[in-house]
Amino acid sequence: MNDMFTRVLLAMDLTPKSEILLPCLYSLCPDTNTEIILAYVFDEEEDADPYSSSYKKVYSKLQGYANELMRNGYEAVSIEMPWGEVFEEITRVGDDKEVDLTLVASHGKGFFRSALLGSTTFDLARSSKRPLFVAKTDGDSDNIADDDMLRKLMIPTDFSKKSLVALNLIRSLREHVAEVVFVHVVERSRNQSDLESKLLNAESRMEELVAEMKLFGIKASYLVDKGAASKKICRWAEEENVSMIAMTKTGAGLVKGLVMGATAQNVTLNSERSLLLLPADEVSND
Repeated sequence: MNDMFTRVLLAMDLTPKSEILLPCLYSLCPDTNTEIILAYVFDEEEDADPYSSSYKKVYSKLQGYANELMRNGYEAVSIEMPWGEVFEEITRVGDDKEVDLTLVASHGKGFFRSALLGSTTFDLARSSKRPLFVAKTDGDSDNIADDDMLRKLMIPTDFSKKSLVALNLIRSLREHVAEVVFVHVVERSRNQSDLESKLLNAESRMEELVAEMKLFGIKASYLVDKGAASKKICRWAEEENVSMIAMTKTGAGLVKGLVMGATAQNVTLNSERSLLLLPADEVSND
């Protein structure tokens, strides 16, 4: 997996929020050979008529983004403007084009907790079988909290192969990743002795991951604790000032066919940091 993201879908809604996706793309996809698809979904069929004023207005805006991308060296840029249910159409375009990554923008503080449960973004997060990047803004501003998504990655892991899919991202982009923080939370233990054993074992395995990162020339550290995994991840992401949380959507032991596990779902809902959500079936590419 040397070229992790070769074809990328930018789902734009033409609000200032969605404009933050461009600097995110530059960070996550530094290879200008990356193929980029700009997509906007109309709610009404008549607006998707190429002769309508709505269509012309949206196309002009998307063409402006395409021109900016091409000025930055990305030559393979196309535009898709379907109509229908936003979530369904973004999924369909991503599947039809066989994209490696979909990027969407969402609000930061307060938005997920109050409104995301029925939103397009959360529908995509729960059901998409393709990697999904969710860009979050810094508080109430329209600016991305961090322009360089690879400045400091947080990778939560339960040490299963599924939970370490994010290592593929680091291996693919190791020349661009500056720092990694690994996180492991022991959520259950039979007794104090069992807890201490699990914590000790986790630290030993974490040291192996840190050593691997250092072989790549990447600064690395780890955090191990007990408690509710999603709460610890969200808290540590703030304390460590990470640029992005990269995590697999399902962990070991989940019901087969369940696309999004509880921890990933809670982190998506509550984290104020941008997220890269990876499908567990990516392990087949190792």
